[in-house]
Amino acid sequence: MTKTKVSHAFQVRYLRRSRQLYRQLVEGKPWIRQLYKSFLGLRPGLRIVDVGCGTGDFTRYLAELIEGRCRILGVDMRAPSLKAAEAETTKAGFGDRISYRKGEAYKIPVEDGFSDLTCCRTVLMHLQDPVKAVREMARVTKKGGTVAAVERGRMQSFWDPKDQAFAKMSEKMNKCWVDGFRKLDGVDYAIGDELPRIFMNAGLSKIKAELSTDTWLNCDSRRKLADIKAELRFDLQVAEERKAVDRKALLAGGATGQGVDRYFRLYNERARRLLSDDGKLRRDGSFYAASWYLVAGQKT
Repeated sequence: MTKTKVSHAFQVRYLRRSRQLYRQLVEGKPWIRQLYKSFLGLRPGLRIVDVGCGTGDFTRYLAELIEGRCRILGVDMRAPSLKAAEAETTKAGFGDRISYRKGEAYKIPVEDGFSDLTCCRTVLMHLQDPVKAVREMARVTKKGGTVAAVERGRMQSFWDPKDQAFAKMSEKMNKCWVDGFRKLDGVDYAIGDELPRIFMNAGLSKIKAELSTDTWLNCDSRRKLADIKAELRFDLQVAEERKAVDRKALLAGGATGQGVDRYFRLYNERARRLLSDDGKLRRDGSFYAASWYLVAGQKT
C-alpha cells in the first residue's frame, strides 16, 4: 500500500480555513444544529468522549449545542493538535466544560463505562479496523449509553445545467478519487454507507441513522457574495496544493492521465471564470451537495 501525503502545515491551514468557511455556510441553517442535538440526545449533565478530536472543532460544537453544564473529553494521538485544541477551547470560553487527553481510537485512555456518549467525526474513514475502534468506543460507554459516528458517504451530487459534460466528468472523477484513496491509503471516504454494519459487528443494538446534507449554491440569496468568492478562491488553492496527491489517487482509481489533466484544466477555468464576473457568479445555477451520515447505537 503506497501512502499519499500532503504536508502537515497544509493540513493545519486547510482545517482552520475550511472550518471557518463551513461555519459561514451553515450559520443560516438552524435545522442542522437541531438535527445533531436531537440525534445525539444532547442535554445538560452528559459526560461525553470525542475520539480523534484533532484541534477540537467538533468537541466545541458539541459544547455549543448543550444549554447547561456538561463534561466533554477530547482524545487525539497528536500532541500538536491537542495543544491547538486547548488554546482554541480557552479562547472560545469552554475551558470549564472541555478537557483533552492524548490517546488513540484503539486504546481510549479512560475506564470502562466512563461516558454517556462516545462519538467521533471523520475518524473511522482513516482506520484499518473500524470495527475494533467502535468496540473500544463501546467499552468506555455506560450500559444504555450511546456510541455515534459522523462520516461521509457515497451520496454526493454535482450538476451544472450549462455544462452537463463537466458535471458528468466530475461525478466520474469523484468515484475514481474515492476508489484511489481506498486502494493507496486504505482511507474510505465513503465509509458512511458501511456504518450500520460496522456498529452491528461491534455488538451495538438499536442502530439508527440520519443524513445531513450540505448544499452549495452560488445563486443562493442567503449567502454573501464575499463568502462565495472566498470559498471559490480557497477551493482553487486547495486544488493546487493537493494536485500531485489527488492525481495519484485518481490514476489509482481508474482515471487516465489525459482525463485527469483535462479535468484539472476545466475545473480551474470554470472557477476562475466565475470569480471574474460577480453577475455571472450570482446567476450560476450549478448545484453541489455532500452528505454526512450520522449513525448511532446503544451499548447493552
